[in-house]
Amino acid sequence: MTVRRNALLPIAAAALLAAASSAQALDFHGYFRSGIGWSSKEGGQTCFRLPGAAGNGNFRLGNECETYGEAQFDQTLLDAKDGVKFDYHLMFGYAAAQEQDFENIATDPGSHWALRQNWVEAKNLPYLMGGSVWVGKRYYQRHDVHINDFFYWDASGPGAGVEKIKLGETGMTGSFAIFRNQGNNFDNDPNRNATTRFDARLHGINLGNMGSIEVGLQYNTADTTLPNSKNGTALTGEWSLPVLGGVNKLFATTGTGSVRVSSIAYPNNTPGNQDGSWGIQDSLQWQFSPEFSGMGVIGHWDYKNNYTWDYIGVRPVWHFTDYFKLQGEIGYNQVNPDGALPTAKLAKITIAPTIVAGRGFWARPELRFFYTYAKWNDAARDQWGGVAGGTAGPYGTSTNGSTWGFQVEAWW
Repeated sequence: MTVRRNALLPIAAAALLAAASSAQALDFHGYFRSGIGWSSKEGGQTCFRLPGAAGNGNFRLGNECETYGEAQFDQTLLDAKDGVKFDYHLMFGYAAAQEQDFENIATDPGSHWALRQNWVEAKNLPYLMGGSVWVGKRYYQRHDVHINDFFYWDASGPGAGVEKIKLGETGMTGSFAIFRNQGNNFDNDPNRNATTRFDARLHGINLGNMGSIEVGLQYNTADTTLPNSKNGTALTGEWSLPVLGGVNKLFATTGTGSVRVSSIAYPNNTPGNQDGSWGIQDSLQWQFSPEFSGMGVIGHWDYKNNYTWDYIGVRPVWHFTDYFKLQGEIGYNQVNPDGALPTAKLAKITIAPTIVAGRGFWARPELRFFYTYAKWNDAARDQWGGVAGGTAGPYGTSTNGSTWGFQVEAWW
């Protein structure tokens, strides 16, 4: 029996080595934020968000009330000797409302468990001129402003495409993708929005010392025989200029029909006259020195026959050591509905001493203490559900409030 066991040892060792080798190819990436908070009214931390404002609904420092995270797993399926690679990507997103120890993120109100990405790409194929081909559900070349969590150019979803194909010796690359929003039209409901979306982009238009430009064209087709359903088109461009140790990005877009710019991943085929939109935005992320960094943004969006949205905000950061910084944030949003309704306005200011893993604006993890004060007008309290739940919320008829607490944010 001893001899037989010893004979099996090399086989077991080989199996363990093979398993270890396979495990090393699995990469784990992620993002999460979590914390606790109090407010100047009873009922725990309340976030101040303006209905109609995209992203966070305000500016996000000291204004996030939930646990949220994304867990991503990347596995190389083939790493050939000629450089060709096949990679698999899987991501789950989760949120919890911070109510107690045990929270069922599948069923509890305010919580969720979601499949965010599930796709395969093939890279370095010789006939793709440095590009890749992919199929599945994925985040697709998302552009965002971090300080208000606004993904202003984001066509993500189930699809297929070719990405970043080199265009000769120009330094430019091109991408083309097809996405499908699978609406269920059997109940004759136009709000199901069954749509095919075509997305073409040109990257890296070199302007020399003046940076580079990226442009995109999206065309939607409504996949339904319902009357008055809408197709749509959007034209988008972004100029990126390295400056002040960071980058300035000037963005502009216009859309018609079912393409509702600022949320092009969610087409609107609903019959009606709300079928056009445009927006312009300028954002700057700077790193003047190891001691001073930050980000600012200003923007205007016009949703035809619905409302306009304007915003401006800045987050300056002072780094005192490699592991401690002081950051603040000032932000203002306003939503002006078409028609007789008055303009809704919301302003906030936050201060947050922070323990951080290194210098630089993007250094994480961060462990923060924060204090936030917000002020809004009567229209922001009374319209479209209102800031902090309007008059039915914890602040009632008040038009100001404050919160304080602790938060951690990390990505890797």
